[in-house]
Amino acid sequence: MLALLCALPEELGSVRERATRTRRCHGLDLLELEIAGTLALACVSGVGKVMAARAATILCAEGATDGLFVAGTCGGLRSFLLPGSLVHCTRAVQVDLAVRETREVEADESWRRAWLAVAPGYEGWFLTADRPVLNPWRRLRLARAFAGPCVADMETAAAAAVAVRAGIRWAALRAVTDLADPFRMGGFRKNFPAQAGRAADAWIALVEQMSRTESRPADCQTPSPG
Repeated sequence: MLALLCALPEELGSVRERATRTRRCHGLDLLELEIAGTLALACVSGVGKVMAARAATILCAEGATDGLFVAGTCGGLRSFLLPGSLVHCTRAVQVDLAVRETREVEADESWRRAWLAVAPGYEGWFLTADRPVLNPWRRLRLARAFAGPCVADMETAAAAAVAVRAGIRWAALRAVTDLADPFRMGGFRKNFPAQAGRAADAWIALVEQMSRTESRPADCQTPSPG
């Protein structure tokens, strides 16, 4: 069974329409799906690392052992990551965690490449924090600390850490809504409605593609955190 985790209801895209049943589990609404013969669970975790880790733990415990996927939106930390850009996660980092050990987790390469083939876009760092980037100096510090494409989000690294410790492969895709610029916060409000569900819809396309080809990425060793 696969699982999809989103922070906000809008980020589910058309996934909710594909649900065959909704059930309550430890206070979390789980959507049960069958996509081209593949069983899956999906949920709205709520915003932030604590909520994401809770939801990921429940999904794993409920049988989502074939793969955990995180989908949603993000703020771009590079000028070329304009609203509408899709970014696949190579490595997620808890950037507001003082302890360096285990704060970085690497996405499963086979899942990422399969998703990238369905939804072309950039590949880069997902920088996960407990609060949005509202300070220009913080944005500059984050952008300078990590080379290449990088985006800001509030859930990915926490959900990924749960998956890695459970021995479950994971991947994440997000659509850029804004440039994480405190002076242009209107960009998020303007672009969120159009971008919110794109990553989740691409996840449906990924599952359907796997079913058509009767294949899925080969198992590989789950990367250790750090």
